[in-house]
Amino acid sequence: MPEEVTATVADELVSAYLAAWTERRSAGRRRLLERCWDEDANYSSWTTNVHGLDAMDAHMAAGQRHHPRQCHRVRTCDVHVSGDKVSFTWVLVDHASTVLVEGSEWAEVGPEGRFTRVTSFARRLADDPVG
Repeated sequence: MPEEVTATVADELVSAYLAAWTERRSAGRRRLLERCWDEDANYSSWTTNVHGLDAMDAHMAAGQRHHPRQCHRVRTCDVHVSGDKVSFTWVLVDHASTVLVEGSEWAEVGPEGRFTRVTSFARRLADDPVG
């Protein structure tokens, strides 16, 4: 069983992960991912299942093409830690701080101290027929 993740380590992992989603330069995004993403990690959402660091880098790059250039992800809660599990919520905001997407992530941290699995739930606020 992996060691228990400290709050400090969890915060560092989440910060690198969210920054990678914002970084448009491949080399910079890759450096961030190498800090938080295990080579064999899995990412899944309602529409996507990605395996490995190279695939995650490509997935993030593809996702960025759907948003204005000055968007970034912002964590919206404390990082919750239980053993080797981490969860947190976030929003994607544009240059005017308008929230475009909101989401939550549930992640597992492996023995190497990086994410081995992330499950993501997100929704575009523009798609909300009520709001």
